[in-house]
Parts: sequence; C-alpha cells; structure tokens
Amino acid sequence: MTSFLWPKSQDYKFENVSNGISRDKLVFIENFFAEKYNSKYCALVPSARTGIILSLKYKNFNKSKIVQLPRWSSNCLVNAVGSIASITSSKNNVDCKILVHHLGQSFKTKKSKSFLIDDSSDSLPTDRFKSCKKSKYSEVISLPKIIGSYAGGILLTNNKSLYFYVKKYQNKNLELANKQSLKKYQCIIEKTFNFDWYHDEVINYSLDFNTINNVYRNLDNFDKNKKIILKRKEIFSKYILYNDKYRLGSCLILKLKKKLINKTNTYHFNISKNIDHEKFMQKIILPIHFTTNDSEIEKFFKIISKN
Repeated sequence: MTSFLWPKSQDYKFENVSNGISRDKLVFIENFFAEKYNSKYCALVPSARTGIILSLKYKNFNKSKIVQLPRWSSNCLVNAVGSIASITSSKNNVDCKILVHHLGQSFKTKKSKSFLIDDSSDSLPTDRFKSCKKSKYSEVISLPKIIGSYAGGILLTNNKSLYFYVKKYQNKNLELANKQSLKKYQCIIEKTFNFDWYHDEVINYSLDFNTINNVYRNLDNFDKNKKIILKRKEIFSKYILYNDKYRLGSCLILKLKKKLINKTNTYHFNISKNIDHEKFMQKIILPIHFTTNDSEIEKFFKIISKN
C-alpha cells in the first residue's frame, strides 16, 4: 500500500485572470491564519519557500552569508535557500538556521548568535501554539500540505516591519505571478511533470488570482484536517504520533520489519529533535491527514498485523 506523505491537491479549474487579485479574499485568508496560529501578523505568499527567501532578503542575506539546513532537507528547500545564500548542514559559524518542524515535531537548537527562521511545513497548531516561538522573527507554513491547495504559503511574524516588507511584494509583478502559478498548477493538478515553476519561484514573490482563489476555497480543510488528526490520535494511541505540545503532526511513525519497507512509505527522519545533533534514521510513516481515508488505514494495519 502506498499513501502520499501530504494531501493531494484538490481539483481546481484554473482561470485565465492575470490583471488583478481579490483584496477581500486576501484579507480574509490572512486574518484566518493569523487567528489559527496566534500570530500578530500573517502574510500570504506564493509558497512557504518564498516566505523564507523574503525573510532572508529582509535581513540583506547574500552568498556571503551561510544558512544551516538539516541534512536530507528537500531539494526544493535547498534550491530556494541556495538561490540567495550559501548553505551547509554543519552547525559551525552560520549566519542563519532554518528550524524545520516536520510532521509535528519541534526542533531544538542551542543558544547562538545565528538568525533563526521556523519552517513549520505541515504543522497544525494546538491551543497552546505560539507563532515564532523559536525564531522570535518569522515562521512559514506550506498550505498545500495542510489544506490541499495547489500553491500558497503563509509567513507568520510579530515584526511589523517584516510584515509590510513582504506585503509590498504581493502585487509587484502580477504577470510573472500568473505564469508561475499556471506552470505549478499544470505540474501538480494536470501531472505534466514540468518543474520549470521551481525556477520562477525563486524570483517571483507576487500572488496571482488563482493562488488566492484556490487557497480561499480550501480553507475549510484546515479544521477538518485538525479534527481528523485529533480523532485518530485517540485511536492510534499505542503507536507514535510525532508531535509536541504546541503542534499536531499528520503522521504515525512505526517500527516495522525490514521486509515491509517495499510495501510502505519510508522516509529519512531526524529522531533527535535537535538541529545540532544529527541522528537521522529511516522510519516507516503512515499519513493520517484528511485525504487518507479509514479504508486505506485499515488496509495498512492488515499488512502490519501479519508481521
């Protein structure tokens, strides 16, 4: 049985609108997530990666600056950060650390002079969630991973100056935004496997009509996903649900026999919860997000119950 790690993008009809964005929907989306994540400010961006790039640009990062990423970070994150700064997985002499809170886990880091950015990826907040808790500056969330949109990310911050810096980019280049959004839509929804949009993403920081519209239409999935995870957390209490007291993860992590690896999803995973102590291992992961239905989960448990 194979389940995708994150939700598949929901069906959406791309509209050929390139000369404007809906201000009312944009304000609604940003207020929605600011409240959910207990953040003073929230800005919608084309992707979480864009939010990281803009955070670095605001701090005047360039290739002379070094950013630490956890080993085995995704190619898209490496490419995005590498477009503006130098990168390393070493903990020594870095100017910035990206704390990737993945599957609901929360990375720790030693006190240092390094500038921090929280990449909370697929994290849903608990009632005790505090935005920018580690970085004290900016935190990004990837919306396709939590609501099933084909694009979009949010940047959370309590820094008013950073917030307005990001806002000024939202409608700076609507034509480029529309072109990049269409490429991403075709790749993800229509499965054309044309990844040219990755290149555009590191130079486009603006929003388009369809990104805003698609995110707006999928907002209901946020609470739906959270309720499902909380419900399944009770059902699977004997297994490891990888989350801390501030965030909810969308996966079960199980210890299974090696012969099951080809039948299930295996990912590299940092079990140390500390960006400075690299203890990466392969783990069996079962997504329990809202697109994984109960029948798929039953099939999975039938596989593991026989071994």
